[in-house]
Amino acid sequence: MEVPKAARNCCLSGRELLSGEVFFSILVEENEVYVRRDFACENWQEPQEKVVGWWKTKVPNPNEKKIKLAPNDVILNLFEQIRANSGPDDLLYVLSLLLIRRRLFKYDREEQDENGQKKMILYAIKENSSFEIPVAMPDLQRLEEIQNQLSELLYD
Repeated sequence: MEVPKAARNCCLSGRELLSGEVFFSILVEENEVYVRRDFACENWQEPQEKVVGWWKTKVPNPNEKKIKLAPNDVILNLFEQIRANSGPDDLLYVLSLLLIRRRLFKYDREEQDENGQKKMILYAIKENSSFEIPVAMPDLQRLEEIQNQLSELLYD
């Protein structure tokens, strides 16, 4: 699954997203193609059900030092620890999306179990294996907590 780059414009207002500005993005599937839509904060509403994923981010400032993400093996080890210890589903879900974005995992499909719980089926490229991750989209407050937690663990 390819995640397109930010358009740097709000898809609703057309307003340019400025350097350092926080904005939201969604990923939707349209005609078997993934489409990214970016929203200025003032135009953001909770994502609709057909959204594959969404996140909150900031337009990079060209003068700021770039933050370095931990090496792939560190991220994979954290993922395995959380998974092995039955960590919070929402943390595992967000970390899975990060690994898809890093192209270490591929999104295969989504299924529902007998209890109605949605699960993402992911393919781990390096390990040549597949596994299920509960779809557990956090609310905005929890998402910020998860982002802060992952930032402390994975970023320099």
